[in-house]
Amino acid sequence: MQKTISLIPSEITTGQLHAYLLGAVGPRPIAFASTIDEKGIPNLSPFSFFNVFSANPPILIFSPARRVRDNSTKHTLDNVLKTKEVVINIVNYELVQQMSLTSTE
Repeated sequence: MQKTISLIPSEITTGQLHAYLLGAVGPRPIAFASTIDEKGIPNLSPFSFFNVFSANPPILIFSPARRVRDNSTKHTLDNVLKTKEVVINIVNYELVQQMSLTSTE
C-alpha cells in the first residue's frame, strides 16, 4: 500500500511542488473530479483530459468535454457551473479498478 501524503504548497519549494505535480499526472493522467450538486448529492467522475499547468501557483486543469454520442454534458460540468466547486483527486494504482467502474453511466 502506498503512503498518503498531504502537501502545503507554501511550505515547500516550487521545484519540489513541480516534481510532485508532474509525478501525479504521469505517465497517463487520470483524475477523479468530485462535485456536489445543488441538492447535496455527491458525484465522482474520472477525467483523462487532465494535466498540470503551473507549479507557482499550483494549477491543475481538467476538461469536462461534451459526450461525443449526443453532445450532452456530464453531471460534473453541470455541478461545477451551478456550485462553482470541484475537487481534483489523483488516481493511484490502488484505485484503478474503482476508477474504471465510475466511468460507466
